[in-house]
Amino acid sequence: MILLGSMFVVTLFGAALAHPVEGEATTAQFLANEAILVSAGETKILFDPLFTHSYGYPLVEPDTKARLMASEGEFDGVDAVLVSHVHGDHFDAPEMNAYLAAHAEVILVAPHQAQLDMRAAAGWQEGFVERLRILPFTAQPQELVIAADDVADAIRIEAVHIPHAGGPGRSHIQNMVYRVTLNGEATVMHLGDATQDPRDYTPHQAHFQAHETHNAFPPYWLIADWGGDRVRATLNADHVTGIHVPINAPISVRASREDFFTEAGETRAVHGHD
Repeated sequence: MILLGSMFVVTLFGAALAHPVEGEATTAQFLANEAILVSAGETKILFDPLFTHSYGYPLVEPDTKARLMASEGEFDGVDAVLVSHVHGDHFDAPEMNAYLAAHAEVILVAPHQAQLDMRAAAGWQEGFVERLRILPFTAQPQELVIAADDVADAIRIEAVHIPHAGGPGRSHIQNMVYRVTLNGEATVMHLGDATQDPRDYTPHQAHFQAHETHNAFPPYWLIADWGGDRVRATLNADHVTGIHVPINAPISVRASREDFFTEAGETRAVHGHD
């Protein structure tokens, strides 16, 4: 994949979008915990793929991580990695430094705290800076356009800060919610460890309602506390698949009729209403 560059933008989807190749479906593949590979033809992004701590959640299988680090199989040609926040079950700074060193064309989108950790970790290279798209700790929506596969606007990202679950004790964690449109066609949302407190979503309703999400991936507790219908309505999502399910899945997940990623390698088609 050849990246042509990226830029900050300040308008919502006003420009013409890239067009997908006819017949190429967009899929989301579950790796572990909140790690997901989204592929739209040759355009590929990874959410929270490199982490080393379990805390009771599944780790990426060693052979899968090896293929990811080597860009083998489905991980060949990844264009961008998006990190939701810096906790050890979502992000590992030395592994991210190693990945960027091995893949000179990959763009990293991450909160400011991730860059601080990477700079202090083994393997940091100052040359990474030109490939980092670092998001400041702000309440306002932030937007990015990343080029991929000779298409200037192949990856359109809208990010908003929603506090980490756990209350005021986690308020210092910069948890980013990403809404990403690939090739002007398929839109996914990754919420990291977003809180289930509805008061933190109310200020961002205009943001969520401005653009439909085809498949959203919220942490399981959002579905457990709100119910799937409320999650879909709040996020303006056609479909939701819960993630961050513990190894010992809670009763709320086992008894739910909602959709969850629980087994490594599971995939979902990303699409809107038929």
